[in-house]
Amino acid sequence: MGEYSKLIYTNKGIFADGTVSPEEPEFYGLNRMIADQHRVKKDQFSYFVIQEDGVTILIFRGTSNWKNVLSDLDARPFIDDNLDTKLHRGFRDAAESIYSDIKRNYELDHTVFLTGHSLGGAIAQIIGLWLHSTERHNVQIYTFGSPKVSTTFTFNEPNHWRVVDRSDPVPFLPTLPYVHSGVVIDIDTLSWSENHEERGILQTDALEHSVKDYLDILYNHSECDAECRGSRDIRE
Repeated sequence: MGEYSKLIYTNKGIFADGTVSPEEPEFYGLNRMIADQHRVKKDQFSYFVIQEDGVTILIFRGTSNWKNVLSDLDARPFIDDNLDTKLHRGFRDAAESIYSDIKRNYELDHTVFLTGHSLGGAIAQIIGLWLHSTERHNVQIYTFGSPKVSTTFTFNEPNHWRVVDRSDPVPFLPTLPYVHSGVVIDIDTLSWSENHEERGILQTDALEHSVKDYLDILYNHSECDAECRGSRDIRE
């Protein structure tokens, strides 16, 4: 899921250095992901859909343009009557635009995995809540460096695994009344908890927020070399 959350940022089907690895594993599906990803509101938002073996995977791009920043900053509470909670308005509006596009283009499987980094993680959370609460899908959410989206603690309903670098400020934003739900996984120790400990912004560093850094730390916990990472050295 982390690789998907990284690759959705890739632009025009090529890596930053202008190359595509001929040995890129099919699992990552880079070329198809870029060619077939859906760009909403003139590329303001982007998502990609994989459907196989009775499972739908929804991948959402994070902040990548100035309009996304405006979405990030619009923290006014929006009352969602269906969820009986208040949502971050900017994230909610982004999620609604994408969700409408998904429903126009796809018939989702009963089991839906959603993933994203940063703003993409916020969108994954909100759409996951809608799919779980109003459409009764079996929902699994995987986010990386995601901010808070709701004023209501929902425990782990739907299932949400939230990977966090505690040096990254974004997971601690926005401040109250917004709260996190789900299971938090500390990226440095791989320990997990349902206790969403807060941290002061002055104890964090915005440079720790990139999805590449998240993946590098996760890979360092494993014995995965460049080849098993899908020609990762070429992508960097």
